[in-house]
Amino acid sequence: MKPLQTTPREVLLDAIRSEVESREILTQLAERAATTPVRKRLLELADKELLHRARMEKKYRDEIGEEPPEPAPVRITLSDDLVELDMRRALKFVLDREREAEGNYRFLAERVPNTELGSLFHELAEIEWKHKTEIQLEYDQAVQNPDDFFADM
Repeated sequence: MKPLQTTPREVLLDAIRSEVESREILTQLAERAATTPVRKRLLELADKELLHRARMEKKYRDEIGEEPPEPAPVRITLSDDLVELDMRRALKFVLDREREAEGNYRFLAERVPNTELGSLFHELAEIEWKHKTEIQLEYDQAVQNPDDFFADM
């Protein structure tokens, strides 16, 4: 496997960009919501991404010792089949993204074990795990039948 070529600065900048992208995705999903409650919940989650971004920016300041640069504007294009979203589909989409982020950070941590970078990846994975767990609980409450979890897979 090719050695991981990155720095804590790059990792944290990517994490900040990821929060910006997530907020944009949630905002766009809200526009595709089937009902007002779904739209409202997606916008609440989008607002939480601002808090997540602020935490990542604080981590950047603490670790790097300077202000993070402003991320470039993001351009997100969602799949055309993401329309008339009900709560189950909306939360499933968000949950899948959180799972992917956590898994990615854990994979990267395994590539650089027992290093400062590995510790940073583990910390980011734990943050995403918390997000995922919160969304999973909400998703479980929104799903009437646990077998529905696999309906969109």
